[in-house]
Amino acid sequence: MFKRFGIIMCAGFIVASFTPFLFAQSDIEIDLLKYWSPADNVTAAKKNMENAVNPLLDLFGFTAGGGLYNTADVHGVLGFDVGIKLTGMMVGDEQKPTLVGMPSGLQNGPLGNESVVPVPVLQASVGLVGNLEVIGRYFTFPIGKENSANGNVTLLGIGAKYGLIQVFGLPKVAVVGAYHRLTVPEDFHFEGVNNMSLALVASYSFPALATIYGGAGIDYSSLTVKLPDPYPQLDAFTKQNFRGNVGMKFTPIPLVPLFVNIDYNFGVVKGLSAGLGISVR
Repeated sequence: MFKRFGIIMCAGFIVASFTPFLFAQSDIEIDLLKYWSPADNVTAAKKNMENAVNPLLDLFGFTAGGGLYNTADVHGVLGFDVGIKLTGMMVGDEQKPTLVGMPSGLQNGPLGNESVVPVPVLQASVGLVGNLEVIGRYFTFPIGKENSANGNVTLLGIGAKYGLIQVFGLPKVAVVGAYHRLTVPEDFHFEGVNNMSLALVASYSFPALATIYGGAGIDYSSLTVKLPDPYPQLDAFTKQNFRGNVGMKFTPIPLVPLFVNIDYNFGVVKGLSAGLGISVR
């Protein structure tokens, strides 16, 4: 039993470790200075910049809000869970705008050559008194291209879940909120990204079998471009997306507090979220 447990956990860590490598080797270009074009037409350049930033706001909002919960059940005092979340945003036509006058490889923005963007996140939560649970999230990994802007991007997130209905035998209902901050090297020419996510979540557990859950909420993200002189300084770009999701959480090994969950996210941005971890209620 413990051998199987170890294999599953190792597989999860391998996935989380390998995903940043794939991300770093992808064709994603997030040096925003490259999207300020044509340089002699400020109106057109601003439009290209807006069209380039919007897919990044979609990606960050999806990553920040994705995998944030897998149940509406709130931990008891000092109950906890810790694990790996993997979000995969499906890149649709909305995230591949046409940018006018851009060189080869940049005509459709930062995500123009991608179909799915996977991002791993470490997440932990602990229960407090009063139907309250606090959540912490983190990732850091390299991104960028050789002979171009590159460096580590880092996400820090903090959130909370509050139980509205926590009655045994009934569906559980909770509200979940979180704030995330993404920091990036100066070479990418923007001052990081801020995100606020808020969702109403419901779930129902079948003892010793599985928990089904779903939620609906909003992800609000903002990004401030920081261009060098003599380029103009731009106002912050903001975007808010509605998100809905449905999923299932189950325990693959009886009597071991290991959980696996997967959910489908729908709305303006679509994708999958999955999780692997340990939970003690």
